[in-house]
Amino acid sequence: TRGSMQTTAYLTRSVGEVCSGMFVGLFMNSKNYNGSFDWGLSFEQVCLCFAVPAVIMVPVSALMVHEPQAVVGLDGKKGLKCGEYFSMCWDLIKSKAFFYAILYMFLSPVIGGISTTASSQVKINWAGVENFQNQMFSLVGNLLFIVGLWLVKTRYLNTSWRKLLMVTMIFLNVVDAFFSTLTIFAVVRNQYFYLGETVLTEIPSAANFVVSTFIIVEMADDGNEGLVYGLMTTAGNLGSPFARAIGNQIYRYFTPSLSSADNYIEDTQAFRWTVFNSFLLSYGFAFASLGMLYFLPRQKAEAQERKKTWPRHPIYGYITIVMLSIALIYSLTVNFMSMRPSTMCMEFAGGDGCDLAPVTPPMLGNSSNASNASARLLLL
Repeated sequence: TRGSMQTTAYLTRSVGEVCSGMFVGLFMNSKNYNGSFDWGLSFEQVCLCFAVPAVIMVPVSALMVHEPQAVVGLDGKKGLKCGEYFSMCWDLIKSKAFFYAILYMFLSPVIGGISTTASSQVKINWAGVENFQNQMFSLVGNLLFIVGLWLVKTRYLNTSWRKLLMVTMIFLNVVDAFFSTLTIFAVVRNQYFYLGETVLTEIPSAANFVVSTFIIVEMADDGNEGLVYGLMTTAGNLGSPFARAIGNQIYRYFTPSLSSADNYIEDTQAFRWTVFNSFLLSYGFAFASLGMLYFLPRQKAEAQERKKTWPRHPIYGYITIVMLSIALIYSLTVNFMSMRPSTMCMEFAGGDGCDLAPVTPPMLGNSSNASNASARLLLL
């Protein structure tokens, strides 16, 4: 039932994403947003439209969401005292079962998320994808994503998590390789062809996404669901910026530069092979991330069995806290450095080195690398 409720929650969220996609496609497609319409909402009007439902949700959450306290503390009263709550949470965090779940949630996106920095440039410069078409295909993709969530809820809820994730991961990368390769080598360069990948991949993508989160609800105990959900989703969400920071440093070694739009405009055969090799490396990281399935239980029964029988030791909790703290500090540091003109040229931030950047007079302050800057902004 937990998996069914979680799938329903994500399905509802996807319906909201459909609405937001329609809003962006229709009202944020003017020239101000690099679109093709002659009309559209201003930024201030967009902010007002988003502020209204946000304000409405405050009284709705306060008055209409009820959460009765069902957990009984040591004194026999409903609700846990602060010390009892943290003791229960620490008992879970120091368990080997929870440690394995954290390793999967964090390492899988870290390894699989090290993707080429050329993807956005290929989409814009070679496939020629425009804003309106991109939003419309995203809208169709969100609808198909909902279908995928519904299929998981009704037919594949009890299927092995490992098998589902492996099959969908392989399918997604093989399909992406087909469309990307034909675009890179100019066999087919058409925005509708390139965006057609969305139609094929959203259903398996939905299955891959929601199944990977089932472990979260299985790790929680009665009373600490919020903390466990927050901690494990934080571990999963930390993986993307951490992978992006690593990717910035890896793909800067590809020459000619994958970040320079001029190379895509020149479109030489040698550069096509450079871009293609960067995509191959991305697929290699994606397939390597399948090794992290070792840490994931096959199904909810195995997850519960791990919680009951696997040992507990404080070292598991310490490693979890230190690992996530280092990942947070590193990813924030590198990504912020890659956005600042004064530091984006540094090799640590994925640049080519500030000594190679144009020298500016001291009174102007900083040197910059415009091509790397554009790539970083597209990635963030």
